[in-house]
Amino acid sequence: MKTRHAAPVRGATALALASLALGACSPKPAEVRVTPAKATLFGPGRTQSLKYDVFDRKGNPMPGLTATWTSDKPKVAAVDPNGLVRSLAPGRAIVTATFQALSSSASVEVIDVASLTVSPARMTLVGAPGTKMALVAEVRDSRGNLSQLKLKWTSGDPKVATVDTDGIVVAGAEGHTTVIASLGNDVSAACDVKVLHREIGAFELTPLTLILKVGETQKMTATIRDVNGLVIEDVALAWTSSDPRTATVANGAVTGVTRGTARISVATSTKTLGADVLVN
Repeated sequence: MKTRHAAPVRGATALALASLALGACSPKPAEVRVTPAKATLFGPGRTQSLKYDVFDRKGNPMPGLTATWTSDKPKVAAVDPNGLVRSLAPGRAIVTATFQALSSSASVEVIDVASLTVSPARMTLVGAPGTKMALVAEVRDSRGNLSQLKLKWTSGDPKVATVDTDGIVVAGAEGHTTVIASLGNDVSAACDVKVLHREIGAFELTPLTLILKVGETQKMTATIRDVNGLVIEDVALAWTSSDPRTATVANGAVTGVTRGTARISVATSTKTLGADVLVN
């Protein structure tokens, strides 16, 4: 009886040893990597997708393995089972992917941004290629305070107009394009830009004198005509005040701040006009 069962026993033992050897040789997870390692979200309700990869000891990827996601500050940035991070409040959070005893993390910063505006919303650059005018962008937080965050500026058609890192638009070929200021992937504001290779024939500013009370606002109007006398709409203009402590100006709207006098200037790319403001 013992002799008759010896062969199957030896076969089963050999199979078990082979399985153990195969298991010992199969790759084992050695590292988890989360990408991107850093993420910045501007304001609440923004999202960022994170991903993870599991690697063996030789650095080879091991697909099909499922890690779990956690956030150390879910009230700042929450993460779902698919690695989608959602911003909730300003602050910093560490988001971690864990597989067995292995883990990797990403740093997530949520910045307080409530709005981004670009002015003017429409702008016509009149003149030869190379004509320049600056756009003004304002970023405000949830308390209405101005922020000095660095914006990314892009042009939809650089052949028509380019824009530098400070928001200065430079005319190229005649046509239309959109210039966009953005923060991350979700926050942006735009200006519709038109380029006309026409000569300015007349430039008028009215009124030439303003009398304001403190806190009062009045509108100045700049009219631009070409050499044929036709009005050109939305010409790019730069408005400035000689003394913003006395009177401020934004897109032609002048506001009295304190008693005194100030000089309001408005400029195209080639011409400048001025008007006097008395605040009493």
